[in-house]
Amino acid sequence: MTTVPRGDKNLKAYRATLRDEPGTVTKLDGELLFFHDSGEIVSLEPEDCMWLCVLGEVGLSAAQQLADRRHGGAAFICTHRAQEVL
Repeated sequence: MTTVPRGDKNLKAYRATLRDEPGTVTKLDGELLFFHDSGEIVSLEPEDCMWLCVLGEVGLSAAQQLADRRHGGAAFICTHRAQEVL
């Protein structure tokens, strides 16, 4: 029997625009990231904040989907999990 780790309870994501391009912003692994709707992932620096407009919070499922995409996607995560030995 394997234990499925619970996700970060404080994981939140927000719809936003960065330089007039739509996407989602969230903080993962201590890093502020912007996920463009086109699929590009950008690490935000302090100077980028003046071009960032946060619109509103998205649901927990959308935030978890962004975390999965950051870590290689659902298929990669499923096939590379640590296996327990009994």
